[in-house]
Amino acid sequence: MNRGKGMRTGVLLLGVMLFVQGCTPAQHVFQEEPVIQSAKPEVAEASRTLHLLTSYSYEEGDAGAFEKSRNVNIQRKLTSRSSVEEILAALDSSNPPDLIELDYGQMSGLINFDTFEDLSMPPYNAVEAANRYFPGLSLERFRSLKNMKLVFMPRSLHAGVTFYRADVLKENGFPSDPEQLGTYMESSERWLQMTRALAKKGKRTMQQPTDPFEIYGFTNGFFRSNGSFVRNTNAYIDALRIARAAYKEQLPLGASIWDAAGQEALRSGELVMFVNGEWATEQLSEWLPKLADKWQITRLPFNQYGIISGWVYAIPKQSKNKEAAWAYMQYQLENEQRYRASLYSSKWYDKLAPVYTTPLDAQASAIWDKEIGWRYTTLMTPERVIETIESTIRSELSDQLSFFAPHDTNGVHLGNQ
Repeated sequence: MNRGKGMRTGVLLLGVMLFVQGCTPAQHVFQEEPVIQSAKPEVAEASRTLHLLTSYSYEEGDAGAFEKSRNVNIQRKLTSRSSVEEILAALDSSNPPDLIELDYGQMSGLINFDTFEDLSMPPYNAVEAANRYFPGLSLERFRSLKNMKLVFMPRSLHAGVTFYRADVLKENGFPSDPEQLGTYMESSERWLQMTRALAKKGKRTMQQPTDPFEIYGFTNGFFRSNGSFVRNTNAYIDALRIARAAYKEQLPLGASIWDAAGQEALRSGELVMFVNGEWATEQLSEWLPKLADKWQITRLPFNQYGIISGWVYAIPKQSKNKEAAWAYMQYQLENEQRYRASLYSSKWYDKLAPVYTTPLDAQASAIWDKEIGWRYTTLMTPERVIETIESTIRSELSDQLSFFAPHDTNGVHLGNQ
């Protein structure tokens, strides 16, 4: 099994996925909790079949053993990782799936549909299972906003991490040990000082001036459950200050690791640090076979902990084999314990900040990226820039913000969350 290969395409497809979700027709995302009608009763033979809709191209463990022990025949149907519409079409078909395995990034496009089982309620015990397999993990991001039902169950989560050239940092007097470097970079001031010092020697720790926003983006959404804006905080104001300084002082490389110039900078030793998903280790080995052993991994700068990708489960309400679907989820969760323990994310479940998944995330992200992509170059104060972007997002999404519960001007919730 080549798990890295399965994940390599994740970051490339992420932008496509967000674009597709951002263009999802309004009737599919913002109607008042539509209930997809149950399919017609299946023939008796179908009760022995578990229909699995998945974009997960490989499985852990021996599914044959599960099928034999449960007297179940698993029929797997592969779907695109980037198509929420494909999942919705399957749910509304005459032969809907009993269980869905979907990309972590697809949750926002499905969160507003009242079509999934609440896995926190009997006969399921997803909260207990989450505590066992993801100890300390906050489950807010997997809950629907309207009624806080636990509609998604994580299967595996992949952390955003920092890749760095340990030899270069050591030669220049900076911590090279992963733990020591993680602690050192908790301070944005120290991180900026290191970036400046290395830039003077032709070494880059930034790809673009907006890198600090990407780091915070791994750890934050856009809205709380009451509709208040998440990003109007001192952390984002500080990120803008760093971005502005980096732009003015020409500290970034000005290229991405996903383009030819960025990869050449990796090979030449000019780019010595970047942030990505933990699965990018294999990508480095392909790009830099002679230098891969010089790269090490530590946590994100600025004392941030975030998830960049992963896989989750959902059981449709019209599933004809809910018991088998739940049993299969537990079976794979158990089988993948060793794999999850190998991930950096497993060390940090309890450090992940609560994040709310909303159907406006993709649209808000597109507006944010467009606005922040040029406003950091202006003379407007950082505080005013963030306020302006929030105002722009609220204005462009004004007809959809009623989705959230009411809140006052201080973001205090006025009703049940």
